[in-house]
Amino acid sequence: MKKRLLQIIIGIAIIALILHRLGPYAVYEVFTRIDLSYFIIAAAAYLTYDILMAVRLSYLLKVISNHDIPFQEIFSAHIGGMIASDVTPARSGYFLTPVFLRRKDENLTLIEGMAAILAPQGIEFILKVAGSLLGAFLLITTLKNVITTPLLFAGAIFLVLGGLTLLILWSGEESSLKILSKIPVMKRFVDEFARLKEESIKIRSEVPFILLLYMICWVLVALQWMFIGRSLGFNLSFPIYFLLHPLLSILAFVPITPAGLGVMESGMIGVLYLFGIDPAMGFAFSLLVRANTIAVDLIGIREVTL
Repeated sequence: MKKRLLQIIIGIAIIALILHRLGPYAVYEVFTRIDLSYFIIAAAAYLTYDILMAVRLSYLLKVISNHDIPFQEIFSAHIGGMIASDVTPARSGYFLTPVFLRRKDENLTLIEGMAAILAPQGIEFILKVAGSLLGAFLLITTLKNVITTPLLFAGAIFLVLGGLTLLILWSGEESSLKILSKIPVMKRFVDEFARLKEESIKIRSEVPFILLLYMICWVLVALQWMFIGRSLGFNLSFPIYFLLHPLLSILAFVPITPAGLGVMESGMIGVLYLFGIDPAMGFAFSLLVRANTIAVDLIGIREVTL
């Protein structure tokens, strides 16, 4: 509890420091010029993203098990996990989704639910890093090393995490279980891990489906950012948002604050400034992205409060 409180305090302190440096009135003036119609369109794009993510979860659960959970129940569990991830360090709250799913069908095990999430998450990390690298290399003439270096370092960490996740879940059982059994703390989880691997391997053949859906979702979240930018009068083109999204959204996984609060905002201000966006407008954009996301994900608040 103390650690969580400290993380919240750090996030709020970063936001307060940014606000102090930029001037509250300058930021307030930006907010008074918001075009709400674009903000609503951005929310619609993000809601479509959430629906497609629930479609993926529903499809993979059917591949893993024979449980027939109604789509609206799966969507409810997914969106509950999303709102939990919006307020937890490293967006780890999404791993509550299997718990929410089990409420819908008591015969569905937590391991089956986790298997439908973990392997796709590993693929997402790798694709997010690939997008980050593409963005960094294509924009290298614009971005300064002081910004690209930490972003690429964060990307390298997530590339390793994504690769390890897939390697552990989809590699031969004997080798990974042997390694796990030698770790004192993990010995007790060998049986559960073996079952998780068994369930995860069932979706290995679904990689093309996962990749296709991820690319569509990437377009949708880039559209969300573009419409939020337009609500503030930005003139950046869609390809820039498409490349900036994976590059900057990685910062939401930095575990020192809830969902990268303050860290992601700082990164956005710095990068957008290099594209000629005033820091106060960049800060307003970062806050609107977070607000837009949470506003949609609040649909799942009932799952979290049950």
